[in-house]
Amino acid sequence: MKSVFTRTIWAFFTAFIFFATVAFSAAKVTLPERYFPVYNYQNDWLVYNAAYKNYVPYSQGVDEDSRSVSLYIDLVKNRRYALLLTAETESYLFIEGALQSRIDPGQWRELSIDSLIKVYRKDELLVTIYGSAGIDDKAALLCHRKNSADAATLTSTRPSFINIKPISFSPFGNFAVLALVLILILNAWIFNLNPLSFIRLINPIEFFNGDPREQISKINKPYSNTIIFFAIITAMWMSFLLLFFANNRVNLFSVNSMLSEKANTLMIFADFLIISTLFFVLTYVKYVCMLLAGNMLNLDKQVDVLFIKIIQSSYMFYGAFFLIIFGMSFNQMNWISDMRAYIVIPFLFFYIGRFIALYVVTKPPGALINLYLFSYLCVIEIIPLIVSMKFAL
Repeated sequence: MKSVFTRTIWAFFTAFIFFATVAFSAAKVTLPERYFPVYNYQNDWLVYNAAYKNYVPYSQGVDEDSRSVSLYIDLVKNRRYALLLTAETESYLFIEGALQSRIDPGQWRELSIDSLIKVYRKDELLVTIYGSAGIDDKAALLCHRKNSADAATLTSTRPSFINIKPISFSPFGNFAVLALVLILILNAWIFNLNPLSFIRLINPIEFFNGDPREQISKINKPYSNTIIFFAIITAMWMSFLLLFFANNRVNLFSVNSMLSEKANTLMIFADFLIISTLFFVLTYVKYVCMLLAGNMLNLDKQVDVLFIKIIQSSYMFYGAFFLIIFGMSFNQMNWISDMRAYIVIPFLFFYIGRFIALYVVTKPPGALINLYLFSYLCVIEIIPLIVSMKFAL
């Protein structure tokens, strides 16, 4: 009996030593000689959870069947280091959800952190390895080169059409749909209310109509329902553009100080209504200033014509801009912040072009009144433009 018990103990001890050796060997990785390890990401693997619509830590026994595992790499904190990835079976490397290259079995894939920053221009990157199930055959190490003269390089390849990154649902995209529905309802209501005026106001040729007998101001006044609602829709379009730029880190007119801290759909929509109201009020404040300046320059008969043409041109310009921005609002436009200094150029061309068009269309026959008109347009168009460009950025 004692002999059997002793043999059992020895058999168990031998099996334990064998499996411990196998486990130790599986966890051991051999780095290229030119690198020494700084950090091992073996305990930082993530898997995508469909229930939470986000990445969660990899869990043994739960996620062992997952063939896709990911890491979030902090690029800013790990400058001058290199990320080394390997797998024992044939796998594929994805960066930010886009396929980059194949990882051959037992081979190290080297990525320079500095090169990743230059290529992707982000503070953090999602790196994914797709291959066999589990993480036992995969390794990810943050390393430093022993010879600083040899800089690791990243082959910059264009993202392929294969993308495994889950679609992120932005609250701004939901808000954009709500804003579009509201604006369409208002346009349909105005059309049913006065279809003739609506068709004439959205006709670009009508803007250049200088015949005093066929002016649209004969059937519409700045305080009529059609013009008021055109001003409301234009204010909504202008508000939408400001919120879009703010959502892409371009703070025009310091609008971020007015926005809600929690960026959900209802909060963005509430900010949209507040800014739209502000633009609408400013539009009619401009009309009051136009009346005052027109009375002083004896151009009071031209005020209504000019104001309606200003509303008409703004409606068409911002409407076209809204359609372009609406299509872009469902994607992450990282390049917009880089184009910050050039964003005002389309608006600058529009307002200068409108100034010239208003002067040509409403030019009176008298030389003295002609000078008054030019001065009047400078007061109501050019001076506000200069002030706005100064404080826009």
